[in-house]
Amino acid sequence: MIKFFRKIRYNLMSENKTGKYLKYAIGEIILVVIGILIALQINNWNEQIKLNKDIDDHLVILKENLLEDQLQLQILKQNITTRKLAADSAMFQMMTITSLDSQLKKYLIQLYQEFKFSPNTNAIETINQSNEIPALNNELRTAILDYYSLIERTKEREHISNSQIQTKYEPYLNENYPTIFQKNNEFEFLATYYKDDPRPISTIDRDQFLNDKILETLLVSRYYQCNALEKFYEDLIISSDKILSIIKERKSK
Repeated sequence: MIKFFRKIRYNLMSENKTGKYLKYAIGEIILVVIGILIALQINNWNEQIKLNKDIDDHLVILKENLLEDQLQLQILKQNITTRKLAADSAMFQMMTITSLDSQLKKYLIQLYQEFKFSPNTNAIETINQSNEIPALNNELRTAILDYYSLIERTKEREHISNSQIQTKYEPYLNENYPTIFQKNNEFEFLATYYKDDPRPISTIDRDQFLNDKILETLLVSRYYQCNALEKFYEDLIISSDKILSIIKERKSK
């Protein structure tokens, strides 16, 4: 083909047909440009096809990651709700809305538990490394970014809550209410651990408990932190559901 074009150019030049040669040369340049553009377009199509396949593969992994996250979040939410109710029940007894009972020891020890969400980030790390976020449609991109941004805010709240337990609540209870560590504490671990303890049971001093303003502030703080975390875990479940719904809709198209 190239030899054919060269022969035409040679004949036009040898016949001194400059005008026709210029027209031919321009036409040949246009054909070359068109060929390059077509080649680029085909290459772009191929790259887009490859990108779409990579995205689809990574979204499959993201879906699996989110389902794992949701199982963990459901457990965290259930446990944090139980702790919130424990703080509320302890406060009801302190305010004498309900009478002091054997459950109080259990309520107080339950509030020692710390919480930490550990999301599976395999998919989002791969998507970020492959720079695929900009290639996602706006709805899916926004949903993914919102979810992982919410995770960071949740971790901040968990850190605040856990730090409060470690530095304030737990040390104070250990020093001022050691009688919660006995076999009549219905918290499963303690009840099992102390089940063979022959020592007599000591009760929480009623007057000490009802007039303990420091413990009152700690219980209110524990209630607040549990309530905040409960909302974060619920929002994460809703946010992940939105991503899963968009992925499902994308797959059906």
